[in-house]
Amino acid sequence: MIVPLLLFLVMAWLVVATDAVQSCPKNSCAKLKAPNVPGAEVISINGIERWNYTVPATPPFLLNPVFGLNICDVDVVLTHPNAQDQVHVKVWLPLQKWNGRFQANGGSGYAAGTFDLTLGPSVQEGYSSASTDAGVTVNPLSPGAWALRPDGSVNLDALTNFAYRSVHDMAIVGKEITEQFYGAQPRYSYWNGCSTGGRQGMTAAQRYPDLFDGILAGAPAINWATYVVAEQWAQVVMAEEETFPSPCELKAFTDAAIAQCDELDGIEDGVISNPDICHFNPYRLVGSKINCDGAKIIITESVANVVVKMLQGPFGPSGLSLWYGLTVGAPLDSLANTTVVNGKRVGFPFFVNDAWIRYYLAKDPNYNISAIDYAKLGQLFAQSSAEYDDIIGTDNPDLSGFHSAGGKLLMWHGLSDQLIFPKGSIQYRTRVERLMGGSEKVDEFFRLFLAPGVDHCAGGTTIGAVPSDPLKALVAWVEEKQSPDTLPAEIVHSCSGAKMGRILCPYPQIAQYMGGDKNSANSFKCI
Repeated sequence: MIVPLLLFLVMAWLVVATDAVQSCPKNSCAKLKAPNVPGAEVISINGIERWNYTVPATPPFLLNPVFGLNICDVDVVLTHPNAQDQVHVKVWLPLQKWNGRFQANGGSGYAAGTFDLTLGPSVQEGYSSASTDAGVTVNPLSPGAWALRPDGSVNLDALTNFAYRSVHDMAIVGKEITEQFYGAQPRYSYWNGCSTGGRQGMTAAQRYPDLFDGILAGAPAINWATYVVAEQWAQVVMAEEETFPSPCELKAFTDAAIAQCDELDGIEDGVISNPDICHFNPYRLVGSKINCDGAKIIITESVANVVVKMLQGPFGPSGLSLWYGLTVGAPLDSLANTTVVNGKRVGFPFFVNDAWIRYYLAKDPNYNISAIDYAKLGQLFAQSSAEYDDIIGTDNPDLSGFHSAGGKLLMWHGLSDQLIFPKGSIQYRTRVERLMGGSEKVDEFFRLFLAPGVDHCAGGTTIGAVPSDPLKALVAWVEEKQSPDTLPAEIVHSCSGAKMGRILCPYPQIAQYMGGDKNSANSFKCI
C-alpha cells in the first residue's frame, strides 16, 4: 500500500505545482505577439499592466463594483477580408493566481460584449477572460450606428460579426493570448452569457463545437429572427384593440394569476412553479376595481382582450400560431410598454424589436412602426425568417459535433421572462431530443433548467429563485463529471433581504415542496 500511496502523493504534488507554475506569467504583458486568427488579420495588439484596478458598478449589468484587480489588459484589433471592419477583442489576464481556465463572456441586446463589466467578475474568480465588440458597438440599445450601409442596404458583414463570427475570433484570440502570457494553454475553456450572451454561447455549440469545454447559456436569444418580431405582438394588439393599459392595470393581471396558482405546488411563496397547470382566465377581472396611483380604475373587457392575446402569443389571419406568448404570472409591462403623449396613452415598443423592424426589415430608421397591423406583422414574421434565419437564427438542434468534442451545455431560463419567451428554449431542447436520441441521451451533455418566477436574466421584477452559481455547477460537470441533477437557487426578499433556499430541476422535472422548512432547499425534491 505504501507505493500506491506515495505515487498518489507525488501526483497530487505535481498537480499543485503545475497550478502554481501556470498562475505566474511567463511573458511580459507589453511584449505579447499578434495571435493567428483564421479568416482574419490582426491590425494591432497592445498590452498594459494594471494594478489595484477597479470596475465600478453599472446597473443592471454589474450591480456591485469589483475592486483590487491586478491584470494584464490586452487589446487586440482585427479585420476580415473585404468587410471593412475593425473588431476589438479585450483580454484580461490575472497577474497572480490564474486558475488555469479561460472564460469568454457574452453581450446584451445589440452589444456583443460589455468589456469591463463582465471581465472584472471573471478575472476576480481567477479566469483569464475575453470580451469583444464584434466590430459594431458596445451600445446594447441600438444597432443604428452599424446596421445599414450608406446606400441603405443591410451591412451583412457587421451582422455576421454580431451573429457568430466574433464568437470564434474572441475565443481564438483569448486562448492564444492566455497561452503566450502564462506559457501554458488553459486546461479548460468556458463560455458565460445571458440573453444575447446566451445566444452567442449557442452559436459556439452549433457552429464552433470544439471552442469550449463548457457553455453556460442563460435565457438564450435563439430563434432570433422569429422571437424578436414576436416581441412586437403586444404593441400591435394594443393598437388594433385601441386599448393601451397602464402598467398598474397589467400588474393587476399578473398579481391575480399568482394569487390563483401560487399554492398549486403546496407552498405559498408568491411564485407559480408550474405555469402549465395554471388555468388563469383574465376575463374574470373584468369589472373589478383597482387602485392605480390613487385613482380607482375599472378593468374593462378590452384590457382583458389585450392580456389574453399576449398570453396566447402572435397568430396569423388564419389563426395559425406564429410564436409563443408570455407565461402566466410573468410581468407584462415591458412588451406592452406605453407612455403618455399630450395627455394620451400610446404604445412605446421595446428597443430590440423596434430597432430590428426599422433597420433590418423596413431598412428605414424612420419607419412608422405604430402603423403595423395584424396582417403586416404576419408579413414581417415571414420576411425576417427568410432573410435572417441562416445568419442569426441560432436554433440548429444538431449538437452532435459539440457532443463528440466532449462539451457540456448548461442552459437556464426564467419562466417569468417577459422579453425572451421561455417556451422557445423548451422547444429547442425538445427538438434536440428528437434529433439526438431522446431525453436520457441528451442529458449526457445538455441540460435545461427552468426558474419559476424569474424575469429576464434574473433582472426586472424577479420574485422567484435565481440560480446561485450555475457556472460552478458547469465547471463541476466538465472537470469532475458531476452531472447537475439540481441547481442551488435562492429567493431574496426585496425589502428585508431574507433568503429562501430552493432548487431548480432539469427539464422536464419541477421542484415539489415535500414539507418541512419552506425556507430550506432540503424541503424540495425534483419530480
